[in-house]
Amino acid sequence: MRSKDKVQAAIVSRLQARSGLDMKSLDVTTTDVSFDKNMAYATVAFHPKGDPAVNSGMVMKYTLEQRDGKWQVVKVGDSSGHSLAGHGASGGSELPPGHPSVGQMPDQPEALPPGHPQSTPKGSEGANGRAR
Repeated sequence: MRSKDKVQAAIVSRLQARSGLDMKSLDVTTTDVSFDKNMAYATVAFHPKGDPAVNSGMVMKYTLEQRDGKWQVVKVGDSSGHSLAGHGASGGSELPPGHPSVGQMPDQPEALPPGHPQSTPKGSEGANGRAR
């Protein structure tokens, strides 16, 4: 049960079920795992397929707990270990205060912060790259 492969399998399973990432376009590598009683602490690197450069991807930290003979992700954090909202054990989808909504329809303009320059819809630029 205490194996890097089983921990990575639990993380990949979680990503496939709940992340919305296109797992076919990513290489996911568990670079480090440590165990303490029924807990596992994993560092996972994500890279675009075929590009193993560390700076072209991201690193996340996962905390897993052994439950009923399986590893379960209980906490997800960035490379510094900061917990990420919406990725906890509860699986909530709350966003941080002030975060724009996700799933915004492309044809619906999103509200911009006060003083932010207006963006030009894709395809409405002229030959010189400026809005027509």
